[in-house]
Amino acid sequence: MLSKFSVKKPFTVMVGVILIIVLGFISFTSMSTDLFPKMDLPYAIVMTTYSGASPEKVELSVTKPIEQAVGTVTNVKNVSSISSENSSVVIIEFNADINMDSALIDLNSKLDLIKSALPDKASSPTIMKLNPNMMPVMIAAIDVDNSSIRRNKSSCK
Repeated sequence: MLSKFSVKKPFTVMVGVILIIVLGFISFTSMSTDLFPKMDLPYAIVMTTYSGASPEKVELSVTKPIEQAVGTVTNVKNVSSISSENSSVVIIEFNADINMDSALIDLNSKLDLIKSALPDKASSPTIMKLNPNMMPVMIAAIDVDNSSIRRNKSSCK
């Protein structure tokens, strides 16, 4: 049936083929390539530096107050933290159905309330929304068997 139509109406088939080719070319040229689709992950990170402080001091004077403040934000599912020497990282997981922009505004207002309670040497907390585009595409590492760090440092001088 299709072959009979194609033989009887070659002009119509030719116009259809040209139309498909033109629309395909237009679609192909306007298509953007993206490795990761746009995702709005329900995670936020609060980073604070505290120069010259031990992990215990960072935890007591920076991490705990930040955890308590962000714990009062609505729709928080989980709060976890990492206190290391000179820095504090608090990871906040929100419910999946939340609007992250409004959550970050609420989070920022809660952190503004405790900024004065943080130590003087501590920097102002930085809030970042977790985004897959921030993640590296590749991480490279080199390993040499039977080699020590001392030998590598001395050979570099």
